Amino acid sequence: MGMNASATKRAVLVLPIAVFATAISVATAQTAAPGNVVQRQDGMKAMANAAKSINAMFKDTSPYNAIVFKAAAETIRVHSGVTLSALFDSSGTTAGSKASPSIETERQQFDKLAKDLGIYASALSVAADRNPDTLGPGTRMQAGDAMGGGPLARKVDAARDAASMPAEHAFHMMLQTCTSCHAKYRIETK
Repeated sequence: MGMNASATKRAVLVLPIAVFATAISVATAQTAAPGNVVQRQDGMKAMANAAKSINAMFKDTSPYNAIVFKAAAETIRVHSGVTLSALFDSSGTTAGSKASPSIETERQQFDKLAKDLGIYASALSVAADRNPDTLGPGTRMQAGDAMGGGPLARKVDAARDAASMPAEHAFHMMLQTCTSCHAKYRIETK
C-alpha cells in the first residue's frame, strides 16, 4: 500500500504540471505560424547563420575551417532548391507568413531562384573539399571579376557558371540570389 500512496502523491503533483504544460503548448500552437511557415522560418534562420559563418571566413574575421565551411554550404544546399520551393506551396494566404502571393503566379521564377541558391551552395561545398587548409587565391575574387549582370554584360547562369567561378564569387552570387528573392517575394511588415 505504501507504493500506491507514493504513486498517488506523485500523480497528484505531476498532473497539474502536465495540464499546465499542455495548456501552454495549445496556446502557443494557436498563436504560432502554421507548420510550413515555421519550417521556412527555421530554414531561413539556418541559412542566414550558415552564410554568416562563410562570410566571416572570407572576411578573415573567423579562421578558415574547411569542415565548418562545408557544413555551412551544405546547410544552405539542403534548405534550398526543391525543398525550399515545396515549403512555399500556396503560401500567400498562410497566417504568419511574410511570403508574397506572387510566388504562386510567378512560380517558375521563384523555383529558379530556389534552385540557383542550391547550385551556388553546392559550388561552395566543392570549394571546401578542394581547399582543406586555406581559402587560397583560386577561391578569391580577383580585381576585374564581374559580379554578374549589368545591361550589356552576359547574364550569369548558376547552372552554367557556378562551378567555374571562384568560391567567393559563388558566395556573392548566392547572397545576391537571396536578396533578389526577398526583394521580390517577401512582404515587409512595417
